[in-house]
Amino acid sequence: MKATTVNQSAAERNITLVALANIQPSSFNPRKHFDEANLYELAESIKQQGVLQPITVRPIAETDRYEIVFGERRYRASVMVEMEDIPAIVSELTDEAAEEMAITENLQRKDVTPIEEANAYQKLIENGRHTVQTLAVLFGKNENYIRTRLKFTALIPEIATLLETDELTISVATEICRYGEDIQKEVYGRHLQDDIAYNSWRGLKAADVAKRIESNYTTDLRYYSFDKTECATCAHNTNNLLLFCDGGCGHCANRTCLAEMNASFLMEKAVQIMQQNPNVSLCRDRYTTNDTVIERLIALGYEVEKLETYTAFPNSPQEPKAENFNDTEKYGEARTRYEQQWADYMEKEEEITRKSEAGEITVYARIGQKEIAFCYVENVTEQGADGTAVQAPFSPVQQLEKKDERNKEIAVERTVEDTKKQIMEADITGGKFGADEEKILYFFMLSNLRKEHFAAVGIAGENPYYLTDEDKMNIVANLTVKIKTIIRRDYLIANFKNAYGKNTVASLLLDFARKHMPEELATIENEYNEVYEKRHQRIEEKKAVLLVQEKTKAKEHEITQPEEQPQPEEIAA
Repeated sequence: MKATTVNQSAAERNITLVALANIQPSSFNPRKHFDEANLYELAESIKQQGVLQPITVRPIAETDRYEIVFGERRYRASVMVEMEDIPAIVSELTDEAAEEMAITENLQRKDVTPIEEANAYQKLIENGRHTVQTLAVLFGKNENYIRTRLKFTALIPEIATLLETDELTISVATEICRYGEDIQKEVYGRHLQDDIAYNSWRGLKAADVAKRIESNYTTDLRYYSFDKTECATCAHNTNNLLLFCDGGCGHCANRTCLAEMNASFLMEKAVQIMQQNPNVSLCRDRYTTNDTVIERLIALGYEVEKLETYTAFPNSPQEPKAENFNDTEKYGEARTRYEQQWADYMEKEEEITRKSEAGEITVYARIGQKEIAFCYVENVTEQGADGTAVQAPFSPVQQLEKKDERNKEIAVERTVEDTKKQIMEADITGGKFGADEEKILYFFMLSNLRKEHFAAVGIAGENPYYLTDEDKMNIVANLTVKIKTIIRRDYLIANFKNAYGKNTVASLLLDFARKHMPEELATIENEYNEVYEKRHQRIEEKKAVLLVQEKTKAKEHEITQPEEQPQPEEIAA
């Protein structure tokens, strides 16, 4: 009677035996790691008692196979003990329902890792069927617990692995996951890797790790001048990240946002300065500047000079406040010092203004890392007739005009440089060789024109030593057949300087000479050929003597050489 009741219960629950060969794991399972020792223990239990609780599977459409919804540990252990089939509840489920059932069931297990738990919560939220609040109710957790676990999905893989393998505690991981990927990578690389011999953070308490990250990898906002109203409520402000904070503006843990906020502030301030003070120029020094701001200003058409030396504007003195003094007399003394410092400051400011208006100095707004400060440079002076220094007579408007001229020159210079680079790689072999190209060619060949031909190509004047570019342009603008011939032949002659021995240029040189100076060439050739013939005759005479001597020695050798005696073997034969 008892067996019948069990069978009916199983039938009602749709439990059946399914061949293990027809079952496959599901990608929906949030559990990716299975403890090997626990699996062996479960396998031994199944071997002795069988599978006490059926797994849940769903049919795979148009096949005789099944996919596990939950119960993968029991499936794996059954495979290990080589069972043929396993009790299973077969359910018709959609992908969405199967995924939610798999996640929900598996999250009830005690051995789910924090990362697996985090990814499971993330999936349930992404499918739109749950929120942090409903997950808290479903799993009996508080909302902060769910939110903390969800943050683990932001851990970089290296730190996530440490948490998975219990080499990092959940509390330490909770502190690290508050920060972005860039900070996590630095923390891992410098303090959490296996081969870190010194300054390793493994084994530290979570509070200590939190303080070290804030101290070493975040930036104190008080050093920045931009409006920090938004920072007060930002999730990346350590005042809002950590349970205990030191107050003040806090530290920023989002470097990208911080850099952009700072750059935007400096850009706005620089543009405002240039609009309100047209006589001020922008500059940067060699060491401390904000490259992002410089690039953006240049892109807007502003010129940013690089200064090696400059003089900073005087700093405004700080006015003392009565509430900061307990002693009225000391406050009075501080007030007196301040008034004197203020008078000195105003005197220096007035002197700078006077020099700027007189054109004696150029005032600059210097782009720093976090601020823009004013400085100035003394303008170049000229020597007067009596040898004394005379200030260059440039007004602010003239200085701007000069700067504009130079900017135009720079544009042309850079255009030429870039074009020169491009033309070296361009394929311009096609097309007809034009008249303009021919003029360019003659312009370059004129560099080899001999001085005695200057007059023939139209260069007048007393003893000119060289052709200027202007001279060359005048010549190519008035080319004639005769002038072209002179230029080309002087160009050829100039290149014959590379002739030597029997190289190709030497051969071309002789061909050229045979055409234009055959008599002179014949005279030169006859002179050296005559020397050669005499030397050749002496060599032939010496060779004849040596050959006779060699023949004589050969005959003497034949006479003195004894006849070859037969070997014993030959005699025996």
